[in-house]
Amino acid sequence: QDISSIKNNHSFTWPGGDVENFDTAISYKVASADGEAEITIGYGYRVTYGTKRRRVVVWIDNYPYAEFMGADDFEVTGEVLSEIRIWDDENDSKRMCRYAVDIIPERYSMFRAGSLKHRVTGDGVHDAWAVIANVADHKCMSALAAMRKYETEE
Repeated sequence: QDISSIKNNHSFTWPGGDVENFDTAISYKVASADGEAEITIGYGYRVTYGTKRRRVVVWIDNYPYAEFMGADDFEVTGEVLSEIRIWDDENDSKRMCRYAVDIIPERYSMFRAGSLKHRVTGDGVHDAWAVIANVADHKCMSALAAMRKYETEE
């Protein structure tokens, strides 16, 4: 993967019309058996669970496939988390993968996982499994986004 651009003050308009601003966005041109794509990793901040946290969004061809939030100890560890979601046949939709209740799908075996509730405090934090990545690990965050893109195409 080659860096194609680095932008300051990147903004993204979500499907509902909300505009979110990111301090920095780094884009890569990548190639796979399916062809070329552009992966963009945006860095910003957002209040989540009552605390202003580091936020990272990973887009593939301008579609957001992975969102990460800073752990409570982000300033020390640099770690961000993305909740794992699984398909729920009963409700015909995705739901959080519950920590210590649900089995993490095998496709997540390449990622480090842990309890969101053990790393993030605040009102309404789900007791869910989450992928844990270092904020600088673009390969890990991009791999999660690519896997989620693949899941939506199945």
